[in-house]
Amino acid sequence: MNGSISFEISIRARTENTVPDDLYDGFVSLNLLDFSTGAALDFFAGNEKYASVYGILPFPGVEVPDSGQTKYFCIFTEEIDFKKREFNTYKIIYHRGKDEVVFLVNGKEVRKEANVPLKFNSFTVALGLMTEKDLSPEGSTSLHGQGIIGEWSPITITINE
Repeated sequence: MNGSISFEISIRARTENTVPDDLYDGFVSLNLLDFSTGAALDFFAGNEKYASVYGILPFPGVEVPDSGQTKYFCIFTEEIDFKKREFNTYKIIYHRGKDEVVFLVNGKEVRKEANVPLKFNSFTVALGLMTEKDLSPEGSTSLHGQGIIGEWSPITITINE
């Protein structure tokens, strides 16, 4: 297939007792994971901002194909133009023939990645309530009594050949 596949979902994220303006202290996520290549496409939503995420990651047991480019990377792009603590519609379109990924929020294109260095083969869709904080010498810095409330609509997947 050289066409496109899109994933569209509405998400409402509400967090309590998270560090102000720190998205990674608690967020709601849509994750599209390709365990045959290590590729990931995500949206993270919090109280004050959201992030689109594009990466190729070292998932355990996954052999990342050699693309002749950087083997592993993960690029986060944070934005604040959305309805805070309300439902927003998030859409990710992957076009295999164009080697392109487009991220949309509430129908507006917010990011485009061209020249994707590998072909996605499949997607595992995951929804999450997460933190993404570094480990310190004392251990986890992620959990300190904060709370996350996530609500998701059914996901719409559209394939265009």
